[in-house]
Amino acid sequence: MKIKRLRIAGFGPYKNEQVIDFERFDADGIFLITGKTGAGKSSILDAVCFALYGSVPRYEGTESQLRSDHCEPDDPTFVELEFALHENDYRIYRTPRYEKNKKRGPGTTMSPPDARLDIRDLHDDRDTPEGWRSVATRPVDVGHELSRILPLKQDQFLQVILLAQNRFQRFLLAKTDDRRGVLRTLFGTARFEQLELGLISRRKSLDDGLESVRQRLAGLAATASRHLQREDLPGDDSDDAPGSRDRAWFDAALAELDELLAEASAGAERATSALELAAADVQAQEDLRSRQDRRNEAHSALAVLEARQVAIALDRAAVLAANRASRVWPALRTRREAEEALERALGGESYAHGAWREYQDDPGLVETTESLKAVIENLLGRLGSLKDVLDVERLLPGIEAKIVTLQEELALHVASVEQTQALLDELPDRMDDVDEALAAAALAAASEPEARAQAERLRAAEGAAGQVRRLD
Repeated sequence: MKIKRLRIAGFGPYKNEQVIDFERFDADGIFLITGKTGAGKSSILDAVCFALYGSVPRYEGTESQLRSDHCEPDDPTFVELEFALHENDYRIYRTPRYEKNKKRGPGTTMSPPDARLDIRDLHDDRDTPEGWRSVATRPVDVGHELSRILPLKQDQFLQVILLAQNRFQRFLLAKTDDRRGVLRTLFGTARFEQLELGLISRRKSLDDGLESVRQRLAGLAATASRHLQREDLPGDDSDDAPGSRDRAWFDAALAELDELLAEASAGAERATSALELAAADVQAQEDLRSRQDRRNEAHSALAVLEARQVAIALDRAAVLAANRASRVWPALRTRREAEEALERALGGESYAHGAWREYQDDPGLVETTESLKAVIENLLGRLGSLKDVLDVERLLPGIEAKIVTLQEELALHVASVEQTQALLDELPDRMDDVDEALAAAALAAASEPEARAQAERLRAAEGAAGQVRRLD
């Protein structure tokens, strides 16, 4: 906070308006207000305090004494203070309660206290052309705004910044806590207290974390000791707690674990090779089993086909019979046509007999009748020759359906027989492969338990080496 300008009138010993421009002393550093007793030195400081807080320590409870005794009833009494705080300029205008002439009629009246607070912000476009913008126009509102803006309360300001003659000793004799509170507020040391509390909290957190790490390290050291199962390593003392293991102990353990790891890696490679060979043998056994299953299926299919040889022979005979029947099919069609012609002839015969009865006495009809009898006898002869063919025709639909079914079954049986014959041709070679694979699998199975046990030991050693590296 920096006081820039003070304008007073009718205040203390100053009847007329006086202006003090403190910015004129910026280049001088410290400046001194001097004068004889009663010249108004303290009144300048009183005016600053009155402008900021609305009261003066020397005149507590007697605000009316702030008005100059030299003033006439029409003379004004006010204090105007300009100061800079942060990036803003502020201007306070205050008047105390005092007696003045009435505007109308004789006599006087009490003028109430007044106050106004203006602000000037170079970065705010809402400022007036003069640069000032009003933020409060009543004493109460001005007091609220200043309590928010000013860093010190009135009692702190009077103890630290403006020490009245009768209050300097009070500050010196104040309690330590009171002086500490004032100085902390004045110099803004609250941030250092927060920093101190933060450092204390961080130290406690780090201590807790360190203790946790120590406990975890002790647990890991004990775990490493159990995995190593050694009591002769450097720095090892069976009477000490596991947490007392030093770096030399872990270095020695790590060196030995590196050797174990190298051995374990070599053993793991050997075990991996053995495992790959065993896996290849297992795959060969699975292939052999698959071929054996196919052979068994072929034997079963062959047995089924052999059991159906009689049925197949019967079906073949039926097919041959059907083929022979198909050759007489044109004769059957001719017989059917003859039967239809016979029926028509019989109908004509009946009609002829009826007509003959009507004209039997006619000599010309005798020759016609004889010719018809010859035709009828011819047709009856043809009908007798086609009787056997008609019997075969009645069986023909069933024979045709059975022929189709037998042809389909015959095709399936022929394909199955061909597949079975191919499998039977391959069986001798497959039996030789099976015998060789069985011998190799038996040899690999004999060495598999030992390889698995060696792999488990190598994995355990490798895990212990990894834990020791993390401890390092």
